[in-house]
Amino acid sequence: MRYILLILIFLKLHSCNYPYYNTNFKDILNNSKLQAPTSSYDPKYSVHYGKFKNYYNKYFYLSNYKYMTFEMCGKKRRSELRLKDEWRVSDKNIHTLIAQVKVAPKDVESEFTILQIHTNAKRSNNLNKPLLRIVWRRYYNNKSDHLWAVIRDSADKNEQKYSKIDLIEREDRFINFKIVVSNSNLQIFVDGIKKVDKNVNYWKDSYNYYKAGIYLQSNGCGKVLFKKLNYSTKDFASCKDK
Repeated sequence: MRYILLILIFLKLHSCNYPYYNTNFKDILNNSKLQAPTSSYDPKYSVHYGKFKNYYNKYFYLSNYKYMTFEMCGKKRRSELRLKDEWRVSDKNIHTLIAQVKVAPKDVESEFTILQIHTNAKRSNNLNKPLLRIVWRRYYNNKSDHLWAVIRDSADKNEQKYSKIDLIEREDRFINFKIVVSNSNLQIFVDGIKKVDKNVNYWKDSYNYYKAGIYLQSNGCGKVLFKKLNYSTKDFASCKDK
């Protein structure tokens, strides 16, 4: 009986490390896969679509019994959810991503990405690029420790044209992001304030999906914690910190 009790305690303690253990994340995990430490499937650290029950690793886990946490070290390495749903910016349906996220840069040298709208290259004329990246940058345009929206301004894969919009200075708290795409329009809200309202009709021929987690554009180690992460084909109000 003692050994059975010890086993049950062990299983209970470890279950608290599973992001799926938190019911707030079940919907998003049922419709996502985990890419780590690269985009190619790695049987040690990657997860197939919807196979998150009883799963965590050193790059992806539940911290403090409630925060879905992504960690990674090294340039061009990642720990990211790739949502299964694919859509065009020209859709009449609304495609909304809500994220309540705390960003911990640790010793990252210059930049990493936490949220993306990315193309499926096979369905998008081999355009393997993100339309949108929400990034943390240590220093850019005379500002230190800010979060930026990096928006690709052309669907020509040979053109490197971007809008870079300052969203907010990073703080040691959960920041609310809402990204809304519909009828070739992209909107980004930060803590309920509209920061981006942009026509992206030039992107209409691409099939896209959302990503969330951490992808490093420079060396070092970083971490992001999600208190909320939701995707919907309708608009809904972002949650606020209490």
